[in-house]
Amino acid sequence: MTLDFKSVDELTYRYFMEKKWDSVIIIGKQALHADIDYYYLRVRMGLAYYEQKEYIPAANHLVKARQFDPKDAVVADYLYYAYIFTNRLEEARLLQASLPVAARNVLDQKKGVVSYVNFESGYTFSSNNTLKDKPYLMESDSIYGETDLYGNYLYEHLGLKFNLSNRIGLTVAYNYLNFSKLKYIQDVTYNNPPVTHDTSFKYNVNQHEFHAGLSWYLNGGFRIMPAFHLIYDNYPYTSASFDTILYKYQYSRTDTSFTNYLVGLSLSKEIGRFNIGISGSYSNFNNRKQKQAAAYLTWLPFGNLNLYSTTTVTGFFQSKDNRLLLSQVIGARITPWCWGEGSFYYGDYTNANILNGAVVYNNSDVIDYRASANLYFLVGKHLQFSLIYQYARKESKQYFFTVNSSTKEISSTPKVVLNPYNTHTILGGITWKL
Repeated sequence: MTLDFKSVDELTYRYFMEKKWDSVIIIGKQALHADIDYYYLRVRMGLAYYEQKEYIPAANHLVKARQFDPKDAVVADYLYYAYIFTNRLEEARLLQASLPVAARNVLDQKKGVVSYVNFESGYTFSSNNTLKDKPYLMESDSIYGETDLYGNYLYEHLGLKFNLSNRIGLTVAYNYLNFSKLKYIQDVTYNNPPVTHDTSFKYNVNQHEFHAGLSWYLNGGFRIMPAFHLIYDNYPYTSASFDTILYKYQYSRTDTSFTNYLVGLSLSKEIGRFNIGISGSYSNFNNRKQKQAAAYLTWLPFGNLNLYSTTTVTGFFQSKDNRLLLSQVIGARITPWCWGEGSFYYGDYTNANILNGAVVYNNSDVIDYRASANLYFLVGKHLQFSLIYQYARKESKQYFFTVNSSTKEISSTPKVVLNPYNTHTILGGITWKL
């Protein structure tokens, strides 16, 4: 069938009145491909997509309709909710602000300074929590061996989001972590015969974190997001020194603390059912400097939040330690009031960060991979609960120093052995949307 303006207008109008949304969309696509484009065509296609809950293409066509006639309050109303239902809150606020007062008051977007308050708490269970039968930390030619075990730990989080303007949002968060740790040491006194000594020190690491992230919506679907993360740690540090007279190790403990930081920047662009972005960060965790660059792609195949997928590829650079990190997140709407989300992070994320610096992995153990399963429950328009399970496969580091049997000289560089263990984390959270 050859399409012209008259046939397109008649067909799309008839199918629209008959609520045959698929037919409206098919004819509309053919018309646009034939360079037939006008106000009512965009309105009908936008509303057809909206009725099918495909809010992203609905918004795209309704934006085009408003370019033909920006005064249509009905089009603005549908466009506003298409933004709301796809979490494009900045665009919804900008649209609302551009409307006449009478039309503006019909919409339910409030302009409070605080957007939401979020609290989250959880506990991690570690299989590295206790010594198992006092494992031997040294080899036959060793004089000293040690390992520093991460046990169970507590996590608490408080976050707020502020609406600084129609375009700019500020998220701030405070995190507290309390790690239970155990330093286990073996050393040898060269008596006749040599004697092996076992020493262990239990202690806790208190970690305080502050994170701030700015989201600035630009025109054309662009968003720029600078971020800053500050970490303060304090704990008792155990040091070992070798007594050359007694020819054995002595131990002392001192309180220590330090501050690390991260600065990051992310830029994203909405393109139809996709959101593409790049990000980079610089940090100084654990007396080392890290640089990180990432690219990510979010896909919403149904044009709404009922199903989404985010794939991220990250390059991590720390002196000569260069790594490729991969992650995949998939989320889906299970019921009208419940969403499920699963994620998998592959690679050693030690000293790396995710989510534009919101989450950092600054402990000293090697991370092989991490997986999580999340559930989010909506209770009314303002309340959301979350339940999260995380599993991580990690490796603790075991160090030992060898001694030359003839010269009695101790090696200056330790040998390192990695010992695998597992962690299981349960988190619960509540979010109040204002």
